Amino acid sequence: AVVTGTGSVLSNTYSLTVTGSGSVWTNNNYLFFGNSGPGNQLTIADGGAMYSTWTSIGALAWSSNNSAVVTGTGSVLSNTYSLTVGYGSGNGLGITSGGAVYNTDACIGDSGSNNAATIADSGSVWSNANDLYLGRSGAGNALSIRNGATVYNTDGYMGYESSACRNSGIITGAGSVWSNHTDLYVGRSGVSNTLSITSGGAVQNAMGYIGYNTNANRNAVTVAGPGSVWRSSGFYLYVGYSGAGNTLTIADGGTVYDQTGYIGRRLSASNNAATVAGAGSVWSNAYSLTVGFGSGNALDINSGGTVFNTDAYVGDSGSNNAATVTDSGSVWSNRTDLYVGRSGAANTLSIRNGGTVYNSDGYLGYETNACSNAGIVTGAGSVWSN
Repeated sequence: AVVTGTGSVLSNTYSLTVTGSGSVWTNNNYLFFGNSGPGNQLTIADGGAMYSTWTSIGALAWSSNNSAVVTGTGSVLSNTYSLTVGYGSGNGLGITSGGAVYNTDACIGDSGSNNAATIADSGSVWSNANDLYLGRSGAGNALSIRNGATVYNTDGYMGYESSACRNSGIITGAGSVWSNHTDLYVGRSGVSNTLSITSGGAVQNAMGYIGYNTNANRNAVTVAGPGSVWRSSGFYLYVGYSGAGNTLTIADGGTVYDQTGYIGRRLSASNNAATVAGAGSVWSNAYSLTVGFGSGNALDINSGGTVFNTDAYVGDSGSNNAATVTDSGSVWSNRTDLYVGRSGAANTLSIRNGGTVYNSDGYLGYETNACSNAGIVTGAGSVWSN
C-alpha cells in the first residue's frame, strides 16, 4: 500500500499502522500526531515506511499520551526536518528491534513534561543530523537507550533552558551508545538533570559539561559498572563549568576519559564534586586536572578508585577546595606536579587509610597569596610520594 498526502492531523484516539515491506505513507508537509487530543497511536512495523517533512508527537500543550513506535528491521520514519516529542505531556517515541528514525534536529519535551523516547535493541537507530534536546524548556522528560541501540546527533542538550529541570538520560547495556558529534551539556541552564551510564553503556562527545550556566545547579552524571564509559574526545570535561552543586560519580568499574578535567571551572562554580569509588573505577585525564577555580569543590577517590592526569591543582585560584584519597588501592597518579593552593587559600589534600598519591614536585602554597593550605597523610599505608 502506498499513501500520499500534503499534511495530516490526528486528534483523538486514532490508531494508524504502516506495516510490511513496500507499505509507504508519504506526507509532504507536517504530520501532527495528536494535534489537540490524547491517546493517538502510530505504528510502523515489519519494514513499513513513513516519510514526512516535519513530525510532532503531541503538538499542542494539551496533547497528551500520544505515541509513535517504529519496530522491526527495515521499518523507517524519515523526516526531512525536525521531530518533536511533546509540546504536551506524556507523549512517547519508541524505536525497537532494528527500527530507524531520521531527522535534522529533535526535541523530547519542547515545552511539555514527562515525555519519553526509548531506543532499544541492537540495530535500532535514531539519527539526528543536527542537535538533540532532552528538555528544551520542559521538565521530567526522558531518553532511554538500551540493549545495544544507538542515538546520533551533533550537540546534545539536557535541560536547555532554566525551566528544563529533572530531565533524565539512561544509557544501559553492552553496545548501547549515545554519540554526540560535538558537545554534550547535562544541565545547560536547568537544574537537577541526570545522566546515567550503566551495564556497559557508552556516551561519546567532544567536550562535556555538567552545569554549564550559572543557574545550572545540581546536575549529575553517573558512570557505573564494568564496560560503562563516558568519553570526551575534545579538550575539556567540566564538572561545574559555571554552575554549583553538580556531580560526577564513577563507580563499580566505570570509566571516564577526557583530555583535561575541571571540577569548578568559573568563580561561580562552587561545591561541585567528583567521586571515583571502587576497584576498577577510573577517571583518566590525558592532561591536567583542576579542583577549584571557585570554592568548595571536591575530588574524592575511595575504595580502590583511580585517577590519572599530568599536573593537578587543588585550589588553582579558589579557596576551600579539597581532594581526598582514602582506602588501600585508591590511587591518584599525577605524572608531573601537584599544587595544593597554586594561588588559592585554605585548600586541602587528605590521604587516609592506605590511600596513595604520586607526583613529581609537590607544592603546598605556590604563590604569595596561597596561604593556609594543608596536606594530611594519616593511617598505616597512606603515602604521598613526591
